[in-house]
Amino acid sequence: MLEAMEEHALIGGKKFCDGDETNMVDIAFCMVAHWLGVIEDASGLKVFEPYKFPRVSSWIQNFKSVPVIKDNLPDTDKIVAYLKRRKEMLLTSKSN
Repeated sequence: MLEAMEEHALIGGKKFCDGDETNMVDIAFCMVAHWLGVIEDASGLKVFEPYKFPRVSSWIQNFKSVPVIKDNLPDTDKIVAYLKRRKEMLLTSKSN
């Protein structure tokens, strides 16, 4: 998915998928902008390497800086803490 975004959705120096303003395609890729980082933090695994996807990396920064997006994204620290607790609960239940 990251390769497809890099090669097809973010071409021509556009700030967002269809130009200089967000649209439904950008909203659909919100998972990449926010949730991928949350999952990386919670799992301790690195999936996204910004140097491999410079356009996607730039898009993430642009997307997360849009005021309505920025003001409505869930709190990363709270989500990461919740996911880590949930992971521990699942691991504990499997060992019993």
